[in-house]
Amino acid sequence: MIKNIVALLLLVAFVQSARSHSGANHFQETQRSIYASIKFEDYPKGMQAIQKLDLDVTGVDKKNKIADVFVTTEQYKALKELNFRIIENKSSKALKAVDEKYKSPDEIEAILKEWEKENSDIAKLHIIGQSSEGRNIYAMKISDNVSLKEDGESAILFNSMHHAREVMSPEVTLDIIESLITNYKTDAKIKNYVDSNEIWVVPMINVDGNAKVWSGSSMWRKNTNYGHGVDINRNYPYLWGTCNGSSGWTWSSTYRGPTAGSEPESKALMNLVKTIRPVFNISYHSYSEIVIYPMGCSGSRTQTKEVVEKIGKEIGESIQYEAGTAWELLYSVDGSDIDWMYNAYQVIPYVIEVNSRSQGFQPNYDKWRDKTVQRNRAAWMKLLDRMSQSGVKGQLDATYPSPESYQIEVRTEAGEIFQNYRINPNGTFHIVLNEGKYTFTLKKGRSTVDSKVVSVESSLKNINF
Repeated sequence: MIKNIVALLLLVAFVQSARSHSGANHFQETQRSIYASIKFEDYPKGMQAIQKLDLDVTGVDKKNKIADVFVTTEQYKALKELNFRIIENKSSKALKAVDEKYKSPDEIEAILKEWEKENSDIAKLHIIGQSSEGRNIYAMKISDNVSLKEDGESAILFNSMHHAREVMSPEVTLDIIESLITNYKTDAKIKNYVDSNEIWVVPMINVDGNAKVWSGSSMWRKNTNYGHGVDINRNYPYLWGTCNGSSGWTWSSTYRGPTAGSEPESKALMNLVKTIRPVFNISYHSYSEIVIYPMGCSGSRTQTKEVVEKIGKEIGESIQYEAGTAWELLYSVDGSDIDWMYNAYQVIPYVIEVNSRSQGFQPNYDKWRDKTVQRNRAAWMKLLDRMSQSGVKGQLDATYPSPESYQIEVRTEAGEIFQNYRINPNGTFHIVLNEGKYTFTLKKGRSTVDSKVVSVESSLKNINF
């Protein structure tokens, strides 16, 4: 830890000075060369101090109060001089090259195309956007009538690799696809998932950044736009750059981009979410073995926290990961995909950081790949199970033009407003709730159109207005 506040201010001044004359040849992300582990006496305060210094925090072990950072020689010297307790360090030259059994963008593209070819009855590949370097960003849709948009089926989304070096994360989403398509005809539970839902999977959002990892920059995190790159998961519009949860410095590992939603990768995911309106989302990252739910800025909670946090903790319990907000488990985050999804389109979204600190970003493939994806199956299956559990679902009939101009006010039995749910453009709604009695009031603006009192039980209930 830092001895005193003066020391902290000195290091902040050092970083700001380095930034002021940082150009293409100084203090760049590519010059980070030391991988260090810091032990804290007080974990929350220690993480807050590290975030203020705008260091590249690669992962944490919250239980043992340890954070890993990837730093330049100057940053490392400053940390030592200011008495951070560094318990381990190694040169980036000592880091092993990425295990070649992990998947490059081209390999993932080939795998997806082959799976679509072999399972065209339930799997359809979509290009949802292109990167700044012109690579396709793919999403796989899995459903029984895969070429149709079925209003009666709700959507769920899984995505991975916002950050280029996190090579295990696409393995989890590829495993989701493979598990669904290979077991569809033999496993009744899997068949029900596919027949009852529209399941969307985006295995690799940051295609350019991952290509850079494979070209030799194994610790690259951002995309490659503008030469210095942008942290795609700080680029989403909701509360972009508002709570010190990202950086405005171009060479920072958490650089949020020149404007909110500026990056082609974030635009691709935003357009997909706008189109499919998923009920749930899991964004896979690595590493730290935690489940993160919104909101990212310190002290913030979701309006529907009773549901969001309950499900998040259940997901964590299913895979033995700790669950909480980013600011509880790590540090404040702004411009994230899950905060944007929740606030823009009322998705219930989670981040799962797979693998432990001892395994890191790029663990041995043969040793850890299967163990990781098998352990994480319980989490994505839990959300697919939750699609048919407590809540209400329905669709406005044809007498209601412009369905998106209507909302459903949800009140608890005690009369408290739980949620103001905005109807989807196709007239559908799927509201996830805990069990209990609720009043559902259909409104257009301030005008009440209809109202129903419904007892929500363990199974999803269909109601219509």
